[in-house]
Amino acid sequence: MENFSFGLAVTGIGLLVVFVGLCILIAFIVVLSRIIRGKSANVKAPAPVAPVAPVAPVAPVASAVQTSAPQAEPGIPAEVVAAITAAVAAVWQGETGFVVRHVKRVANAPVWNRAGREEQTYSRF
Repeated sequence: MENFSFGLAVTGIGLLVVFVGLCILIAFIVVLSRIIRGKSANVKAPAPVAPVAPVAPVAPVASAVQTSAPQAEPGIPAEVVAAITAAVAAVWQGETGFVVRHVKRVANAPVWNRAGREEQTYSRF
C-alpha cells in the first residue's frame, strides 16, 4: 500500500508541475502577443481595400523602364500570365508599382521541392 500512495504522490506532483508549466507558457505567449500587437499598432495600418472598379488608363511615363508585355516561356498561355500578374498585384503592399518582366515555369524542381510546395499550397484549404 505504501508503494501505491507513493505512486499517487509522484503522479500528483507531476500533474501539478505540468499544469503550472503550461500556465507559465500561456502567460508568456499572451505577454508576447500583446507586445507584438502594441508594436504593430504604432505602424501605419494599410488603407481599406475599395471595391474593384474599372481603372482609367494612365498616361505613359517617360522612363528607361520597358513597359511592354511580360515575356513568358513558350507554352504558357497569356491567361496564366495575366492571372499571375493579378495575384501579385492583389498582394502587393508597396507604395510603388511593380512590373512583371518575365514568367518562367519551374518544371525542373526536385521532387521533394514540388512536394513541399504542394503541401504548403494545399494546407491553406
